[in-house]
Amino acid sequence: MENAFTSAEDFLQDDSFLRYCMGISEEDIRRWEDWLRENPDRQASFEQARKIFDVINGQQGQLYAAVGQFRLLLREHVANTTAQAPAALTPPARGQQRRLYWWSAAAAALLLISITGWYQYSRYREQQQIAATPPAHDAKPGTSKAVLTLADGSTVPLDSAGASQFEEKDGTRIHKSQGSLVYDHSGNTEEKILFNTLATPRGGEYQITLPDGSKVWLNAASSLRFPTRFAGNERTVYLNGEAYFEITPDTRQPFHVQLSDNQQITVLGTSFNVMNYADEHNSTTTLVTGKVMVSRPGGQQAVLAPSQRAVITRGQDHIAVSEADIEKTIAWKTGMFEFEDDDLPSIMRQLARWYDVTVVYEGPIPDQHYSGSIRKTAALSQALRILQTAGIQYSITNKTITIKNM
Repeated sequence: MENAFTSAEDFLQDDSFLRYCMGISEEDIRRWEDWLRENPDRQASFEQARKIFDVINGQQGQLYAAVGQFRLLLREHVANTTAQAPAALTPPARGQQRRLYWWSAAAAALLLISITGWYQYSRYREQQQIAATPPAHDAKPGTSKAVLTLADGSTVPLDSAGASQFEEKDGTRIHKSQGSLVYDHSGNTEEKILFNTLATPRGGEYQITLPDGSKVWLNAASSLRFPTRFAGNERTVYLNGEAYFEITPDTRQPFHVQLSDNQQITVLGTSFNVMNYADEHNSTTTLVTGKVMVSRPGGQQAVLAPSQRAVITRGQDHIAVSEADIEKTIAWKTGMFEFEDDDLPSIMRQLARWYDVTVVYEGPIPDQHYSGSIRKTAALSQALRILQTAGIQYSITNKTITIKNM
């Protein structure tokens, strides 16, 4: 490392240090842990920089895990502090300008602590002690893994390692490669339609190309039942959980997604996301491109245009249509968790499925909403450290996350 890192401001100027604080890079975490072991005399400045980072990044209850976002918050601190500070008697020397810039941000952070009162400061110090202590238990992020159940009931464990090919009894060839399956029904000679089921566990996801060329990304704790070939005048698959679809257009064979609550989605050729977990309050269909129709037993229907979503609350038949945040909706498919004004339980349900953990609450659940981003490649402790900057206290024991009374 070229920087001498003799003061807190030196650390806060380094992108690698900021990524370490955010817990979004295993490489940077290892790098700074090694650096601390080699430079114990600079630990005080290191810890001071981390405290300044945590206060600035977490003061608004945000979960942002991006260097650029922290820079923005820091600039806002500097601007606010400069506007409120009395005029200097003499201008700083040119060589002092950079140092004064960064220490003004530190002063703003310390001012924030002082005005929040002793109670909040004590809570903050407790959070720092928790963050500084390595978790007794941790969980690795999910991976590409699933189980394929063939028509005869036999199962094939799947992961992201290696490539292979096997056949169903009707001659359908199934290719496995790098966390995905591709179905080729050209060798299928039987008239009888066979069904397969692809199921991801908690902590797993998988991709499949169906016999018609349509692609499906299956999120954690989900399953998709589908035929080894599409025959007749329609194509129908059965989904539990969450999946993103890119459907091959075929006006002669409309595509249907049947959900566990008898909800049906009719497609001609489009891309869309369906979230229908049993532990979620709402079932949501979000259209990215094309056109879909969402229908319920009893005749309720809603036709979606791109960037719209249909939401059905559990136990109700009404279909509510509204504008959708596409980037947030399909973030899971691109390796991110994206939150936008989400409550804590909904955030923790997503993390629980991906890290295969259980979440319990001690005392009342915080009535707050959060926004931000977390990379799905982060270990559980890294993801929770990001949550902690928003004032959320927790402990991890035997794959159980306990959210403590705030």
